[in-house]
Amino acid sequence: MKKFSLILLMIVLGSEVASAQNNESAFEQFKRQREGMRSDFELQREKEFEEFKARYYSAFEEFKRSYQRSLEEDEAVVDLMASDDGIAISPVQMAPAPPVVASTVSEQKRILRESIRSIAVMKPEELVPALSGAKDSVEQMEQAAQVMETIVAGMNADAQENEEPAAPVSMTVVLEPYDPEYFSSLPDPAEAAEEPVASPTPVVAAWEVTEEGEVRTVVGEGTEEAPEAPSDMSVPHGTPTEYVRISSPFGSRIHPITHKRHGHKGIDLAAPRNTPIYATADGVVTFSGRNGGYGNFVKLNHKNGYKTAYAHMNRIAVRKGKTVQKGDLIGYVGSTGSSTGNHLHYEVYYQDKLIDPATTL
Repeated sequence: MKKFSLILLMIVLGSEVASAQNNESAFEQFKRQREGMRSDFELQREKEFEEFKARYYSAFEEFKRSYQRSLEEDEAVVDLMASDDGIAISPVQMAPAPPVVASTVSEQKRILRESIRSIAVMKPEELVPALSGAKDSVEQMEQAAQVMETIVAGMNADAQENEEPAAPVSMTVVLEPYDPEYFSSLPDPAEAAEEPVASPTPVVAAWEVTEEGEVRTVVGEGTEEAPEAPSDMSVPHGTPTEYVRISSPFGSRIHPITHKRHGHKGIDLAAPRNTPIYATADGVVTFSGRNGGYGNFVKLNHKNGYKTAYAHMNRIAVRKGKTVQKGDLIGYVGSTGSSTGNHLHYEVYYQDKLIDPATTL
């Protein structure tokens, strides 16, 4: 009897052990299955991350090349504007007072060279957090790749000139956010020449001295009259075009993508396409034609130390060597070159020094 009970106990114990082994085997199998699924997911995510990273890195390198090229073009325009064009300078009577110098050509070139050097050593990792706020690393890289590809597509867009086939030009990233609502509200290009353009808001110019002792211009909108116009018609004054607003003022600001300081050497006057552009003083056309990121570009030398620049024209109405008088038609507002919408980029130089064009309007 005892022997039989012992055998029965062994059988029962064996069944329980077998059952436990089977349960353990099922659990281990479940664990392996879950680990396999997690491993497959992680592998897929790693693959996606590497794909987005490759896209982002490729777009980033193109961004660097395009941005460096645009800075070099900007530097070339500084040299162009500083050249004397072989024109003898005549004395000019300043009225009401000599212009306030905002920056010298050498200072502008120094800033540009520093920007070119800083862009050359930028690493792709520096921009990812700035381009995407996503917490998930794969989503962050995906969004960064999409943003950078969109930026590069805009920088390498083709510009139209006089309805001719598009000519490739480099473009800088705009220094202020693109305002699609504003630009979409402008008149249709075909109707621009027929519809009257809104009168510009008067601009009030004032001056301030920085802690470093540098004199800077402060421009605000108001109803007061602009500074008294010079009596000499060879001194730039007045508006070069009827504009809707100053869409980008003169001065330096932080670039929204690179977070590095960048200078804007003129002012942008937003206006409908084909709005006429006029010379702001008597002078001679010393450059007329395509000029890189400046698009269709005209330079006037006023033979007294003053020079003015007009960029992004849709069409140019004067040729190099032509003598113009204040108020003569020199072109039409457009969006060629480095531009996100129809506007005139306007610069004023005096004795190879930049002044804020808003103080001459």
